[in-house]
Amino acid sequence: MGREALITGESNRVEILWATLSSMMFAGTFLLIKMGRLNASNLSVLWITLTANVLFLGIISLACLSPLPFDIWEWRYFILAGLFAPLLGRLFQFIGMSTLGTNVATAITLTHPLVSVALGVFVIGEAASYAQMHGAISVVLGSLLIGMSTQSKRVKIPILKTFLSFYAPILASIAYGVSISFRKIGIENGTDPIVASAITVITSWIVLTGYVVFTRTKITCNSRELKYFLIAGVLSSVGPVFLYIALASGTLIVVAPLAATTPLFVLAGTWIYSRQNEIFNRRILFGVSFIVLGVILFTGKF
Repeated sequence: MGREALITGESNRVEILWATLSSMMFAGTFLLIKMGRLNASNLSVLWITLTANVLFLGIISLACLSPLPFDIWEWRYFILAGLFAPLLGRLFQFIGMSTLGTNVATAITLTHPLVSVALGVFVIGEAASYAQMHGAISVVLGSLLIGMSTQSKRVKIPILKTFLSFYAPILASIAYGVSISFRKIGIENGTDPIVASAITVITSWIVLTGYVVFTRTKITCNSRELKYFLIAGVLSSVGPVFLYIALASGTLIVVAPLAATTPLFVLAGTWIYSRQNEIFNRRILFGVSFIVLGVILFTGKF
């Protein structure tokens, strides 16, 4: 009995570590894009970072793994995950960042544990505790506080524009929540995390590239932006690998909320590098605190 408890405790620590590292990688991605972006469109940012994902994960897969048979049926859940995120999730997140700011858009987007927990409980069949349900309420409350903070003294946003701007991060939240649920189902089959990540981003890249070609959209950025976007692409390649490792060793109900601690790291980064361009007030700080509290309650392990 004691040995089983020890093994379970070690497993919990492993999933917490990898999920948190994944969150840090995604926070770095958003910060680099915010810092480096000048005139590049949302589609340009998304396509460049996805291309970096494909190249990085493709090279790592070829260099480190033995050749794998092409099995689209075995990969179906990763393909479905890729359609929702990073494709739709990242696109809507970038739109939200450009209208609401990094802290607001990222915090609202990362309410995706509500979606993931609902799918985990009602579709996958995982059990949720009362603490995790209270965590859901805390996350929603934190997001509302942050959303209300768009009406700051420094940045004035008309009420109608503020309301309409929320559609993007909300859709991003749904996309990420559905995507991580598909990833959990798929990784249960024993697929390598690097391969799973590569399939996910390649799916997103193929769909987006087809759209860009069909609509003849121009992908443009200057050399300064390109450097930031490529580094962001590397971080957003490593993040999903860490996330898949966490999902393989833990439950969706624990991992998904931990992967949503990104606002904490984004807040720290923007405070250091671009505080003059972001909204910072007590509501933002309380909102992020509620989100982090909700994440802790979600895990039910503390």
